[in-house]
Amino acid sequence: MDRSTRGARKDQVRNRQALLAAARDVFRERGIEAPLDAIAKRAGVSNATLYRHFPTRRDLVIEILLVNLARSADALADADVLPSAWDGLVSYLTWHFAEQVENPAYMSALRAVPTGENDEVDRLRDSTLEHLRRLLERAKAEGALRADRWIEDVFLVLALNETLVHRSNQDPGSASRRFLDLTLAALAAEPPAPNPDGTEPTAILSLRRTLGRELAGLP
Repeated sequence: MDRSTRGARKDQVRNRQALLAAARDVFRERGIEAPLDAIAKRAGVSNATLYRHFPTRRDLVIEILLVNLARSADALADADVLPSAWDGLVSYLTWHFAEQVENPAYMSALRAVPTGENDEVDRLRDSTLEHLRRLLERAKAEGALRADRWIEDVFLVLALNETLVHRSNQDPGSASRRFLDLTLAALAAEPPAPNPDGTEPTAILSLRRTLGRELAGLP
């Protein structure tokens, strides 16, 4: 392989990485239906370069989804090495809630690619679901997770967190963190002890300044 060929391939890799980074940012800001030319512009490449790497929007969404699923798999692997399954579940949900704040298109990309469309997406998605089921069963066996809580309850709270992130324009991070606290309390076999000095969590103070004032009709 001569020097010019190696240089061309390096450019291709660099352009592809730039497009994926730009797509993640633009999808976060504008959703997965955002104009593709906005992604090309953000990446600093031409529309023709974008289409050479990703001939259709679906190709780009699938690639972003593969990155998302790989990150989720890493978070589950980190959860497995913690002292208890409950600690692992808390770690994974904490990661996932924060990921939805940072990457609001996470669930949209997941819904956009149905089973049977891409083998690697299917493999990673099935592996993630099975891994999460095992984590929940282990937490139940430990007596830390309520016996009447199921993986579908996790799907429900993640869907609600997605809605919350999209609607809490002023401070989605605080809203999501508080919802995570409430979620964990609802999942735990033994609810956490109340704060002994009655002080309010930071998320509550932030929500009072944002959501509370908004609902009260205040600026």
